[in-house]
Amino acid sequence: MKFTRFEIVKRLIIIMTRRGLELIENYKKGLQKFLDTLPEQTVQIGSEMVKTLTISSKNEIANLEAIEKALKRSPKHEQVSLNN
Repeated sequence: MKFTRFEIVKRLIIIMTRRGLELIENYKKGLQKFLDTLPEQTVQIGSEMVKTLTISSKNEIANLEAIEKALKRSPKHEQVSLNN
């Protein structure tokens, strides 16, 4: 089965988008685990550092969610199927 260069590029975009979404999801899970254990570190690193790390991590999660949302609504991602 032969594919045109355009078809190959479309398929690569889909694969990269799916892989990117997987990586984002894994990173968000890691950040959430970090946030869950952060309060236990208050004695060692101090409450101000915990607050700073918490805000920073929550901002990072929000940024990842925005990227994830943009990838999911990308016309290329929605319109192209690997079965074509």
